[in-house]
Amino acid sequence: MSFSPDWAIPPGRTISRLMARKGLSVDELAAELDLPEPSLRSLIDGDFLIDDQLAIHLSSALGSSSSFWLNRERLYREDVNRLRSVGSLVLDETWARMFPVADMRRFGWLPADTSRTTVLENLCRFFDIETSEAWAKKYQSTVAVAAFRSSPTYRSSPAAVAAWLRWAEIQSGMIDCKAWDAERLLHLLPEMRKLTLRNHPRRFVEALRQLCAEAGIALVIAPAPKGCRASGATRFLSEDKALIVLSLRYRSDDHFWFTFFHEVGHLLLHGKDALFLEDDSEVGGDEEVEANAFAERTLIPEDSQSELFSLRLRTDSILRFSVRIGTSSGVVVGQLQHAGLLQRSQMNHLKRRYNWEDFELPNL
Repeated sequence: MSFSPDWAIPPGRTISRLMARKGLSVDELAAELDLPEPSLRSLIDGDFLIDDQLAIHLSSALGSSSSFWLNRERLYREDVNRLRSVGSLVLDETWARMFPVADMRRFGWLPADTSRTTVLENLCRFFDIETSEAWAKKYQSTVAVAAFRSSPTYRSSPAAVAAWLRWAEIQSGMIDCKAWDAERLLHLLPEMRKLTLRNHPRRFVEALRQLCAEAGIALVIAPAPKGCRASGATRFLSEDKALIVLSLRYRSDDHFWFTFFHEVGHLLLHGKDALFLEDDSEVGGDEEVEANAFAERTLIPEDSQSELFSLRLRTDSILRFSVRIGTSSGVVVGQLQHAGLLQRSQMNHLKRRYNWEDFELPNL
């Protein structure tokens, strides 16, 4: 087994020892080497490179051959580079520990390999970067948004959020979309709302994806790994293509559809430069309020709002109302609960519950 010390000794150490043996001062040796005094001090510290000419001067002033001094320089630089590489590896291993690797493997985002080097390589391949520093630069805006959205009671992991969004981005590359068209999206909203009436994900997910693609949106549904509290997110991947990603965090139809139309609201109402992340934290702003209002108006059309708030809070009344406006009864119940007209424990039998198995999506 080869020995690799965790230190690097500069040639300057040998130079200092020989200077002391010969009784040479710094200025005396500097004169013999034809070097400025600051350069000699840098040489002793290991910051000044020994070239062929300097090796000859060192041989003449201190002894040993010029090849000895060149070899000392080469070995020192090799040790420095090796230690820098080890330091980088330690940094990368610290970086890799930020990610929910176990979940990423379980979801099929990373290969099931347990060696540390392979984990690093797979993470770099997943994020399409070469170093952890490159990741920090590429995902700094995502990390900033995720950190900002963290609630006081639950600190989400920006790295986990970035992994979830990156998987959605990878999946979006396999979804063919027409160019982004806000007018087309507005026109398609009633058809999208009608899909809430379908009782099983297999009966609406693909149709919803197709409608989104018609307007230039890639719709991705992906589980959130440990540390990611997001229920939905929206961003523009380019001028012509938008992304909506949903995590199915609450697994009920009212939350699923409200989150979807909330994200649509961001696309229609707000700019193309921002990432919008929904994680139920208390951090909000005008844009979140506007997206909420948009989702409410889309799910319960404005001309039906007054009727909603005057409904008899009975199963038959809610079912008739939901059919009449083309919105699922679960969504209606969710809106009544949000308005405080129903308690959170009431009428939940009218909501549909989803499981991942129901979706049978290829990206799971």
